[in-house]
Amino acid sequence: MYKFFSSPLPPSELISKLPEFTDAKKIDPSKSSLYEGEKEIIAQVKGTRFTAEKRQRIGWGSAWFSPGFWFKPVLTGSVTPLKEGSAVIFEGGTPVPMKVIWAVLILIVAQAGGIFLIFDYPVNISFDGLHAGSYIYATLSAMNAAIGILVLIPFIGWWLTRNDLAFVAAAVERHLQLQPAQKSSVDWLLGV
Repeated sequence: MYKFFSSPLPPSELISKLPEFTDAKKIDPSKSSLYEGEKEIIAQVKGTRFTAEKRQRIGWGSAWFSPGFWFKPVLTGSVTPLKEGSAVIFEGGTPVPMKVIWAVLILIVAQAGGIFLIFDYPVNISFDGLHAGSYIYATLSAMNAAIGILVLIPFIGWWLTRNDLAFVAAAVERHLQLQPAQKSSVDWLLGV
């Protein structure tokens, strides 16, 4: 998701409004959501960039077992100065490192199953030829089931968090009083 906004406020003043409606991303293990505060949105500011995400509804200990935790979307905002006011760019989605880790995990499972199949088949033909076909079928079935589960988990994560990104983006837009910029008027990006 990409959205472009403008604001009459300078970047420093715009960024300073975030703590009014968000909690800082400070870890507190005694809280059920793992972070200090009770507000629905957790934000972290670094210079003129910020990240925001929706607070979890379940405890952080049990969240580790939920695909919604691993594929939780994060809204990243960049604030740049203009001649009058600021330009704000929203980028949102599941963090790229999580997607890469998951793709690598799927490849590892597929390769491990394939390697096992390649090295196991000659042994089965030599020593248990009558059951070699059923062993190949069982290995292929197990490999496909494992890959199917690994492919299904991101879809479950998306389903659990499908409205979170829109909620966070709308809340940030509303509280910072941002005006949407037309795609044709995004020429200010070239001057930044």
